[in-house]
Amino acid sequence: MTSLPSTTIGVVGAGTMGRGIMQLFAQAGHTVRCHDTRPGAATEAVQAVAGQLARLVEKGRLSEAGYQAACARMQAVESLTALAGCEVVIEAIVEDMGAKQALFRELEGIVGEDAILATNTSSLVVSEMAAACTRAHRVAGLHFFNPVPLMKVAEVIAAVRTAPAVVARLKALT
Repeated sequence: MTSLPSTTIGVVGAGTMGRGIMQLFAQAGHTVRCHDTRPGAATEAVQAVAGQLARLVEKGRLSEAGYQAACARMQAVESLTALAGCEVVIEAIVEDMGAKQALFRELEGIVGEDAILATNTSSLVVSEMAAACTRAHRVAGLHFFNPVPLMKVAEVIAAVRTAPAVVARLKALT
């Protein structure tokens, strides 16, 4: 298996799915920045994931070095602008089309032009979310199943205008 270089990933939404996504990518060697609109929620999420990782150490499923490294790769950020350097941003917020569209529109003004915007939705139409963006070609679905760290499956969903390179990048990343 060929490993990819470390990627900086933003996770918006610090609930169950956001925490699982953060843990998955931090354990896989990627830098993860977590944001939530509720003050303190991202910090709580990082602490909760660190607790989950500590339990893996106790059970012998993760080394102390692996724990330390994964924890060092997780960062809580209080503003969306802190996601500016992320190469991939995955939203795991409330299942509300308007909220997701507004988030993606705001992220477009923050992240680089080549950054991928992904949604973890399982019930909303990805193309409708992408339609709110000026660069719809970089929007895709990246749906994880709960509990994220234990499930060995994820769906990459191309919207109508998603670039093939975006799909390939997300497949390689997951």
